Amino acid sequence: MASNTSNITHYLKSEDWMFVPASHCIPWLAVLGTVCLAIVILNSISIIIFAKQRRLQRKSTYLVIHLAIVDLLVGAVTGTLRIKLNGSLACHLWGNDMPNRICKWLLYHIDKVSLLKLAFISLERTHATFCPFKHRFVKKWVYGVVIVVTWLVPVIMISMVSGLSILNRDIITMFWVYLLYTSILLLVIFVCYVSIYIKVRCGRFAQLHGAAGLRERKLTSTMFLVTFGSFLTFLPSIVCYGVLVFDLKLLLSLSITSRFHYEMAMTTFFLFNSLINPIIYAIRMPEFRAGMLQIIFRRTPRRLHPVNIPLQDR
Repeated sequence: MASNTSNITHYLKSEDWMFVPASHCIPWLAVLGTVCLAIVILNSISIIIFAKQRRLQRKSTYLVIHLAIVDLLVGAVTGTLRIKLNGSLACHLWGNDMPNRICKWLLYHIDKVSLLKLAFISLERTHATFCPFKHRFVKKWVYGVVIVVTWLVPVIMISMVSGLSILNRDIITMFWVYLLYTSILLLVIFVCYVSIYIKVRCGRFAQLHGAAGLRERKLTSTMFLVTFGSFLTFLPSIVCYGVLVFDLKLLLSLSITSRFHYEMAMTTFFLFNSLINPIIYAIRMPEFRAGMLQIIFRRTPRRLHPVNIPLQDR
């Protein structure tokens, strides 16, 4: 264990002086910049649509709206900091005038908020499926508490782990915590949606009828697609944490350039997590799609009939 910790410390310190040729750096930084710009644009449009469309401003979409805000911050803050850090530390394309601790704290914080938000949405959809009548009368302040908790939990966890790592000089603890955190949340998400599937397909249960019930079920299927896409984008991060904890020699056996390419691919996958959500909303929600067309192409959307459902099951 001590030897593994020493190797991890050496690996992390070596990142500060490793040099990757500009021919490898610039294409990746251009890709990250393009993805971040697309994330900011699409999620800004999403927030505007949710703010303008009254039919989308329901209690069941509060967490979805907050997820769009988190995704916007991922593109505007996390993506920008990743470009800055990689361009300065790995590529030496420009100087680094921001403390690394602050940058890494912001990166880890927003990353963890995004995944925790998906876990809470999964739990909320599970409650809506198993207890539809109780879910309908959940107070608004409950959603406010959930939103606050999704920001506080990563702050407390990262602060404690960073403090312990500095005091004990045991960096492996940090990777253990992040691996467990990510794995537990993904397990919660998996169990929630498997339970929803079994309940809907195989069980007899009381459910809301009419437009409200259909809307809730279709929102659940939409958020399942969002979460499944996010699950795929988080897999490279889980592999990375697992390698750092269990088999660091495999990572150290790679060349600096190969490690850089893997890190950039992992970062791109993670950023796609915040890019695919607005696309899924546009495909699944007719009112959302109409609002997006109106903003992008200045097209007047067709009025939906009052009995139409603002979610599409296709």
